[in-house]
Amino acid sequence: MLSRRYAISLLGSGLLAAATGELPAANFETVAPFDDSVAVWQMSGLQDTEGRNQLTVVGDVKVGRKLSTKEALMSRSNGGDGIVAQFNGGYLNAGQGTGGDLNLRGNELTVAVRLRSLTGVWGKPIFNKRGNHETLVFNLFSFEHAIGFELGIANVAGVSQVLVPLETIGYTAWHTVICRYNGSLLQIIVDGVVMDEASPSGALRTGNRCPVLIGAETDDAAIQAGWEGEIDYAALWNRSITDAEVERLSGGARTIAKYYKQYKEAPVLPTRPDLYHEKYRPQFHFTARQWTVHLLNPGQQEEGWLNDPNGLIFVNGEYHLFAQRWAKCWIHAVSKDLIHWEEVLPAFWEDDRFGTGVQSGGAVYDIHNTSGLAHDAAHPAIVAFWSGFDNISQCLSFSLDNGRSWTKYAANPIFLHAERDPKVFWYEPTKTWFMVLSCHGSYEFFTSPNLLHWTSIDCVIPNSFECPDIFKLPVDGDFSNEKWVLVRGDGNYSIGSFDGKSFTEETVQYRSDEGPNFYATMSWGEIAHQPGREIQIAWMRGGEYPEMPFNQQMSFPCDLTLHRTTNGIRMYRKPIPEVEKLHLHAMTFDIAHLSPNQVIPLNVHGGLYHILAELHINAGATVAFDLHGTKVLLTGASVACSCSPVDVADGVQTLEILVDRTSIETFINNGQVSISACYLPKTDNIAVTCTAGTAVIEKLTVFPLRSIW
Repeated sequence: MLSRRYAISLLGSGLLAAATGELPAANFETVAPFDDSVAVWQMSGLQDTEGRNQLTVVGDVKVGRKLSTKEALMSRSNGGDGIVAQFNGGYLNAGQGTGGDLNLRGNELTVAVRLRSLTGVWGKPIFNKRGNHETLVFNLFSFEHAIGFELGIANVAGVSQVLVPLETIGYTAWHTVICRYNGSLLQIIVDGVVMDEASPSGALRTGNRCPVLIGAETDDAAIQAGWEGEIDYAALWNRSITDAEVERLSGGARTIAKYYKQYKEAPVLPTRPDLYHEKYRPQFHFTARQWTVHLLNPGQQEEGWLNDPNGLIFVNGEYHLFAQRWAKCWIHAVSKDLIHWEEVLPAFWEDDRFGTGVQSGGAVYDIHNTSGLAHDAAHPAIVAFWSGFDNISQCLSFSLDNGRSWTKYAANPIFLHAERDPKVFWYEPTKTWFMVLSCHGSYEFFTSPNLLHWTSIDCVIPNSFECPDIFKLPVDGDFSNEKWVLVRGDGNYSIGSFDGKSFTEETVQYRSDEGPNFYATMSWGEIAHQPGREIQIAWMRGGEYPEMPFNQQMSFPCDLTLHRTTNGIRMYRKPIPEVEKLHLHAMTFDIAHLSPNQVIPLNVHGGLYHILAELHINAGATVAFDLHGTKVLLTGASVACSCSPVDVADGVQTLEILVDRTSIETFINNGQVSISACYLPKTDNIAVTCTAGTAVIEKLTVFPLRSIW
């Protein structure tokens, strides 16, 4: 049997699951949980327990509702008095408090609320002194599927954040939520269990004159409310409350032990029979799976969500695809052919020391063991670079077993510099590592001999935002004439030269893809036995997948090449030829002379297609490929798909389209123009029509495709 003192120490380190026997109840009479509080509102009336800090009711809030006998007993065992406020979209305003009591100072803070949702619908503010991210002091809020807490530190931009998935703790149960900060550690504790931690450091932000609100928040000057639920009490301390006080407010050691088992033990669940075959699951584009939950419509940070591709690398015959789960972890998948993917458990997780986030970045194979991270130089390390959620800590993790397990570098952060998304590459002429870092609207370059120690160099590229990628390509396949390409997060690229000292832009920025769903690009390069090959993938940001256990998808991998055109050197994007592995029997269609409003049905089935066409579109004509209700529109000099028409400098000559369950990717003239678009199918049909003028389809082949799953 564990002693009460030992149970408390386990709580403080987030390890109460070690309790294996029955724990004695806490002696509640010896613990006064609200001692030295700034304010405690027990919701029997509008004043706090000291009669100083008055609340004002705004909208539909009913204060003083008595709980049932059973619920009242639960309330009193968790620090309440059995009386609650019921929120029906309204809120309570505490202002600045009497004499400015609620304008907190110092290095410590605790916020505690006992609450439950009446509807199971969250996504609204709970208890805060907000304003905006640069003035915020504290903010207890909710996403649709998570409860979070944000803390503002003096002279530090932005906020530190901790989060708890509602799927873990339950959407409608009563919860005691405690957020405490002791000057160097921020914790969110639910029902006595430490659920998330971060490590900001410093005094609380001061000067915020926004009111303290319960059930609402200030967003700059506006007030947003709308939460529906009950609050037993809301309390605020200008100190970090003790473990004993946390235990008192959380129902005692027995209760905490029960919740620890419930919240912290999340085994990998058996896969559902329809995994990868759900209604809107793309069948040849990568999407993420869920491991420990079965949750529909996952949001940011939740299992099944993905965004930016990260750390694309080819090692020992295997392609590695990493992707964001919105700074929660790096999703990880491997492939032998860039077509068939196997998702493995996430590579590494958020780091509480750096703002609870593992943001985007790149990876390299330290083949010369310049870092010394490999104990055996014959088995080099894969080194992944990422930024903390504080947007200043640049960090690394490394793997010595082909990416199957990861170690966070003990001396993280390797350096401090705003902002994020480090891309690292090797420059052979000087045998030096270089890093490109996104820095508040520009890219900055750094150099290192060993991946561990970095020095800034005099190279700043303006008008550049997020997720940098850089590589060199031969022009028209001529390796004696190579150019460097710098790609921004939005897909814009410029062409230039790099001499080991700086990157010099030689062009303006061009669009690499014209579609509405193309962001955060990354590429595989340095592929063994494939010199000069660079393969790009992007997050197809903004797709919709209603009632699915996943959210968002990657674009299909595309080869990048440089070509001379009538307008100068440009980069082309073309689907990788490995797509042929998915081809079923080709369906060819005869030469077609299209007259106005003529429709040619393409009687193919299955919903997954690779379409290849050669065509001549006369002046004034428009050809439409109707794909399940979404149209690719072509004139002799333009193309559009869920976007405004895009000019094609050399005229539309060839067409290539990839159609998956929720995406259409269009390529003109072997990749001279590409358009990536998400959609939801409205019909089962595909057809070609000439909506105006005349045109000739000189060659048309449709390959139904196999699923990669």
